[in-house]
Amino acid sequence: HFSEVQALPIGDFREFDIFWNGQRFDKTVRPEYLKTTTIKSTTPVTCKGGVCNLELIRTTNSILPPLLNAIELYTVVKFPQVETNENDVVAILKIKAQYGLNRITWQGDPCVPQKFLWDGLNCNSTDTSTPPIITYL
Repeated sequence: HFSEVQALPIGDFREFDIFWNGQRFDKTVRPEYLKTTTIKSTTPVTCKGGVCNLELIRTTNSILPPLLNAIELYTVVKFPQVETNENDVVAILKIKAQYGLNRITWQGDPCVPQKFLWDGLNCNSTDTSTPPIITYL
């Protein structure tokens, strides 16, 4: 995410190119004052050995160096457990909607992984080869 945070004199600007693992990514960025510019990939990107290289390179016309306000990176985590029983997921989502429950921890799979179990739920998850079920709420 990019945004110019300095009120620049007329004619001055910040402009740069983004390189991801040596490849130019998207278009040249020229952030606007206090307006957000978001650059994103619509396809997953992998990095050799889990190491990614992000470079912000000033264009020859730029008065100021590159600026990065925020970055979001995600990684896929494989869990040894199978997902929660589909019927239980449907049921708990209906309960969540019916009663307007907006608990911060009620995101993702209700039972898996165990350390992110939804608050207030208990699941039987002793056998990692069968889908856990919600045993009580």
